[in-house]
Amino acid sequence: TAASEEDLGAARAAGQDAGDVPVVNGAPSLAVATPEDNGGGAEEVGDVVLSAIETQRAIAILDETIEKLSFLGSITPDVLQHRDELSKFVGDEISHIIYEQRQLEARYEELIAQRGALKGLANKSKYKEVQCEIQDVSRALRESTKNLCRNLKDNPNISDNLVKIQQERTELIEILAQTVREMQESGTFKTLVMKVHGDKMAQDRLHEIVQREKDMAGAVKQLDGDLNSEKHDHANRVADQKAEIARLKEQLQSIKSKTTVDAKYFRKEAHAMTSSILRTYRQAERAQETTIKESERKLDMENVVHKETVDFLKRKQESLGTELAEWTEKYAQDYGRLEEEYTALKEKQLKNRERLDHLQARKAAEEEEARKAAEEAV
Repeated sequence: TAASEEDLGAARAAGQDAGDVPVVNGAPSLAVATPEDNGGGAEEVGDVVLSAIETQRAIAILDETIEKLSFLGSITPDVLQHRDELSKFVGDEISHIIYEQRQLEARYEELIAQRGALKGLANKSKYKEVQCEIQDVSRALRESTKNLCRNLKDNPNISDNLVKIQQERTELIEILAQTVREMQESGTFKTLVMKVHGDKMAQDRLHEIVQREKDMAGAVKQLDGDLNSEKHDHANRVADQKAEIARLKEQLQSIKSKTTVDAKYFRKEAHAMTSSILRTYRQAERAQETTIKESERKLDMENVVHKETVDFLKRKQESLGTELAEWTEKYAQDYGRLEEEYTALKEKQLKNRERLDHLQARKAAEEEEARKAAEEAV
């Protein structure tokens, strides 16, 4: 702002006249660091205690800055005396733009009322003329609003800005005076650090709000564009659908006429076809009746053959059952007899095996004795 630039210039001039800024721990003692710059927060910077020499040098710089700011306040013109002159200088053009905008708004309302009264096929041409004029007036309204905003931005309220500059200068003088008193008492400048930190946070919040407003304005503009596009597409779809409905009505009427004629012809043709099919079905029915009678005769014959076959098979089954019983009994008898013979043969085999083992052992003993006798004889 103008106040910030003017006060900063005064402070810079005071610093140049008083000499170099005192240094504390390798850094200028009056250079106010933000929490992001020093990594320790505004509280850590404000807790720095200056030496007596550094305090006196800083107080001298601040006193000279206060004097120059007070001098700037004394040479600033009285804003209240020049307020009417400044307002008249910048207000004539803005008043003219506002007057034209009000006329356009009244004309727009009048055209909207006329359009509402011109609905119907008889007023179609007049309705289109009013609609075109509404679009022209709407476009003129938008241009007038843009022009008004541009003029308000290019011609700010000078008197209020000057008052704001004076207020900020007075507040800065008070902060510097309080800082001087704080340095004289404790050798610190916590008030100045906290003031700078608070102003920076307020400025960051303001920038964030402005950015959100810009984003919202962009979103609203995008939505307006989408809405206008959707309205245009809707109007085109409605027009296309109306044309399609008219075409379908004509096509329906043509189909109805053609259907009436075709229905009479197809009715007669269907009657003739039905009679022909009926005769064909009757002939097929008589043929099926003949087939059914022949099938019934064959079925009776099959039943007789089946009955005789079943009787024969039953007799054969009884005969086989008797033979099965006889053979079962014979099997049991033969099996018992053969089992006894097998048992006797098994016992005889065991006895023969024992005798054979005994004879083989005897033979081996005799052979061993003969061998020993032969060895002794030699």
